[in-house]
Amino acid sequence: MAERLMLHAGIAAALLFFIVPTILIYTRAGFDIERHAISMLSLGEGGWVMKTVFIASGLLVLSCAYGLYTELSRAPGGIAASLLVAAYGAGLILAGIFDAPEGLGFPPGTPMDQQPEMTTAAILHSIAFMIAFGGLILSCFAFAYHFWQTEQAVWAAISVAAGIAMPVLIGLGMSMTVAPGIAFYWAAMLGWLWLAGVTLALPQG
Repeated sequence: MAERLMLHAGIAAALLFFIVPTILIYTRAGFDIERHAISMLSLGEGGWVMKTVFIASGLLVLSCAYGLYTELSRAPGGIAASLLVAAYGAGLILAGIFDAPEGLGFPPGTPMDQQPEMTTAAILHSIAFMIAFGGLILSCFAFAYHFWQTEQAVWAAISVAAGIAMPVLIGLGMSMTVAPGIAFYWAAMLGWLWLAGVTLALPQG
């Protein structure tokens, strides 16, 4: 029972990361989702809320990863999947510790034409971003292998689709084809939706 609760911590993390940043997008003065990545909500006055979301959701994901390990350690792809989810959690925690770069008019008082300033903390935040999304994206394919081997073709296909869609969205944002903040937001939310769905899709142990 305890292991199952830890597994479902991924759902709690998904809800936390969906609800709080979505509220902050509309309530933080000066924040523009078309120009600013949601990680920038951790900057300035009130930024502690987003920092807390990063760290708390990361700890919940680590709990979920342990639950996945206990459920799937003997299953095809189970160890790889749980370790990659753990990397996602660790990346989230690091993203909450190190500040995102300031720029583009946020936090308030920052010049609108200032490009994101890559301080040491901002560089470490970017590395945390890569660890988090890299772990999450690769875990999609590890789970796709697991679901395929266990004859759950629908969830195998969903996992492959999520693993492809997230880097595509990130790429569209980085290339400015889609407003970066919007692209990164939907990539993050797609990842959370997939992780929550996976924890529910696993058979009850």
